[in-house]
Amino acid sequence: MRYSWLITIVVFLIPGGASSLSLDEALTIASEQAVTLQMLAAETRQAQAVQQQSSQAFLPIISADAVWLRADSSLITGVPVPTAGVPAGLQRADLGPVEGTLTGIQIVQPLYHADALQQRKSAELTVNARRLSEQWGRQALRLEVARQYFDILRLQEHEKAAVRSLSATSEAARLAGAGYQQGLSSRLDMEQAEAEQAAGEARVVQAQTTLQQAQYRLKSLLGMAPQRSLELQDAMPYPLPPTPAGEPLLRKDLEAHKLAVAAADASTSAFEADWIPRVNLLARQQWARGSELLDRADGWLVAVSLQWTLFDGFGRQGRTAEARSKAQKARAQLEQTRRRVHREQSIAMNQWQASFSIWQAAKKSVQAAERAAQLATRRYQEKVGSMTDLLAARARLNRERALLIDSRYQTVLSAMNYQLQNGHDPLPASEGGQL
Repeated sequence: MRYSWLITIVVFLIPGGASSLSLDEALTIASEQAVTLQMLAAETRQAQAVQQQSSQAFLPIISADAVWLRADSSLITGVPVPTAGVPAGLQRADLGPVEGTLTGIQIVQPLYHADALQQRKSAELTVNARRLSEQWGRQALRLEVARQYFDILRLQEHEKAAVRSLSATSEAARLAGAGYQQGLSSRLDMEQAEAEQAAGEARVVQAQTTLQQAQYRLKSLLGMAPQRSLELQDAMPYPLPPTPAGEPLLRKDLEAHKLAVAAADASTSAFEADWIPRVNLLARQQWARGSELLDRADGWLVAVSLQWTLFDGFGRQGRTAEARSKAQKARAQLEQTRRRVHREQSIAMNQWQASFSIWQAAKKSVQAAERAAQLATRRYQEKVGSMTDLLAARARLNRERALLIDSRYQTVLSAMNYQLQNGHDPLPASEGGQL
């Protein structure tokens, strides 16, 4: 048959050996290589870094300094100095220049920073929100990997159906050619059959090309080289009948938005708390080495400081207004997400029910189309039917088979999507009978 060499060429054009891949292996690879998850993990680490910075709200700042100095001024030249003896008097003496080093260790311990404590709370809420977003991303990725994995299986079935259809049209062309040689069929029948055979060859090549493109998409998601061929181990499961999942769980993306709103409110409170004075404990130990004046400068200092910024040029008011705007935006995004979640949850079950019904009907349609195609073939062999009827029956069978393949895939995908939209792991919904 003419289509056999087309399949052979496509196989040999794929370099590298085949990589056997199960769905579990694909999920494991995706969890490590998916760029989306890497970006979400980086955002989580960034939030954790901000949280670490907010520890200044209650941890001390310890610093050390060393200074070399030389001072020569009128303040240490001609300085009145008391003289010993009776009666006491004053004389002028030069005490400078002063030269030496000053070293010290200083500890500043925050006692009460209302704004910093609120920023700490905001940072903790942000970290929790990013973690929930990352978890939701992982759940969504599992659905996407399964979708692309099953899509390849779907297209493989389309390729098999195209090859099967080409085999049937080639047989019809053979019958038409033999009948024409014997004078039992018209030239029109032969030309129609050969045209349909050529179209079948084109459908085989198109199915193979579409299959390769789906494989490229999955390999790109998994970080695999495009030239590597794939051999999928698992088969597409049989669709499960629509079954409510019970009370929906709180979705991770909705939880993340709720925490984002709480973090934005805490950030607003932090800027508002900037009006409250800051209280610090200061402790310093200092050593001096050098001229006589510096040698007497060793000592320590302990103090409690009160810092209160009364006016900073409307900078504080501007930061507070910006934080309030961000909080309002976060609440609007939360409401938008809540509405979207409710809509998606309502649609998911309807999609599952509709796709399951279509799949059930498609199975019956394929059986009827197969009987019609067999009848049309037998009628043509018995010279009581036309080639037009035979080709029309074969075309209808091809359409019904394609619908059956696609409806089965859509039903499996709808079941997984329903589980995801209701906060559950999407993959258990795909477990069913195998091919």
